[in-house]
Amino acid sequence: MRSVTTKRRLPSLGNLMLIGMGVGVAAGIVLGESATRLAFLGDIFIRLLTLVAVPLVFFNLIGALASSGASGGVSRLLLRIGAWFALTTVAAHIISLTVVGLLRPGAGLARPAEGSGEAGPAASPGFEDFLFTLVPDNALGVFVDDRVTAVVVLGLMVGFATWGLTGERRADVTRFFASGTALLRQLVAGVLWFGPVGVAALAAASVGEYGSSIFGPLGVYIAAIWIADVAIFALYFAALRFLAATSPLSFVRRTATVWTTTVSTCSSLASLGASLNAAEKMGLPRSTYALTLPLGAQFNKDGSAVLLSGIVLFTAQAVGVSFGLGEILIVIALGGLLSAAAPGVPNGGIVNQFLLLSAFGLPVEIGVLVAGIYRLVDMPTTTANIMGDLVGTMVVTRKQKEESGVVAS
Repeated sequence: MRSVTTKRRLPSLGNLMLIGMGVGVAAGIVLGESATRLAFLGDIFIRLLTLVAVPLVFFNLIGALASSGASGGVSRLLLRIGAWFALTTVAAHIISLTVVGLLRPGAGLARPAEGSGEAGPAASPGFEDFLFTLVPDNALGVFVDDRVTAVVVLGLMVGFATWGLTGERRADVTRFFASGTALLRQLVAGVLWFGPVGVAALAAASVGEYGSSIFGPLGVYIAAIWIADVAIFALYFAALRFLAATSPLSFVRRTATVWTTTVSTCSSLASLGASLNAAEKMGLPRSTYALTLPLGAQFNKDGSAVLLSGIVLFTAQAVGVSFGLGEILIVIALGGLLSAAAPGVPNGGIVNQFLLLSAFGLPVEIGVLVAGIYRLVDMPTTTANIMGDLVGTMVVTRKQKEESGVVAS
C-alpha cells in the first residue's frame, strides 16, 4: 500500500522535465562555460530521439490511413470534416507564424557576432530543392539518411495504397502497422524518460554559453504560443456562433470535463473518451461524432500546428535564418503532415519538433531545450487539438441538418 502511494506521488514526465530544466539552469549559472561539457548528455538524448522518431511517424501515418480507409459510404461527411481539418490547420500555422514573427522571441537568443564573419547562419531549403527531396528514391535510404520529408511522402503513398486492398488483406496490413506503432510508442515513452537528463544537460550548456539572456527569449516564446492558442480559440468561438448557431459560453460549460482532461493529461488520445462523452451529452449524432472525433484525434491537431510553426521560426530567428514565402509554405505543408502523423501522447510533439527542425537544417538543440518548458505550452495546445475536433463536428452536424431540412431556414 505504501509503495502504491509513493508511486502516485511521483512527478509526471512533463514536471520532471521542468525540474530538469531548473537543475540545468542552476548548474549553468554555477559552472559557467564549464557547463558546456555536459552537452554530450543532451546529444545522447537527440540520438535516441533520432532512433525512434522517423520510423514512428512512418508507422503511425500508415496505420492511421489504413484504418480510416476502412470506412465506406461516408464520403460527403469525410469531405466536409476533412475541409474543416485542413482550413483550421492552415489557419493555426498562419496565426503561429504571425505571432512569433511579430514578437521575435528567438532574436534575443541569437549569439553575438564574434567578428570573423566566416560562419553564417544555416541556409533554409529552397522550394525547388524541397520538392525534389519529397520524392523517395530508395525505401531504405530515406530512413538511413534521415530524410524526414521523403519518409512522410513514402508513408502517405503506402497508406493511400492500403485503400485499394480489400477484406482480410487490408485488415492484416492495418493490424501490422497498428502493432508496430504501439511498439514504437512504447519505445518513445522509454526514450522520453531520459528527457529530463537531456534537457538538464542542454539547459546547463546553454546557460553556461549564453548566460541569463536565455530566460527572456524562452518567456517570450511561451507567451507567443499562448497568444496564438487564444487566437485559435477565438476562431473556434466564431465558428460556433456563425456556422453552428451555438453559444460559445454554453459550449464551454458543456465541455468542462474535456477542458480539464486535456489540461491535466496533455494527451489527445487520452482526452478522446471525454470528447466522445461530451458529444453524446450535447445530442450530436453518433453516426457523425463516432467518425469525426477519432479521425480528428489523429489527423487534426491545430494546437500542434501552432507549436511546430512556432519552434521553427523561433529557432530560425535564433540562428539568423530568414524565411521567404516559399519556406513559409513548406513549414505549413510539412508541419501539417507531421502533426497529422504525430502520436497523441503526452510530450509526443517533442518528437515532431525535432523532426521539423532537422528537415530545415536548423539546430535541434534549441528544440530539445524548449522541451524543458514543453508542459507550459502543451496544455493549451492539446486543448486546441481536441476542441477543434468538437467544434468541427458541430459545424458539420449543423450543415447536415440544414440539408435534411431539420433546421429551419
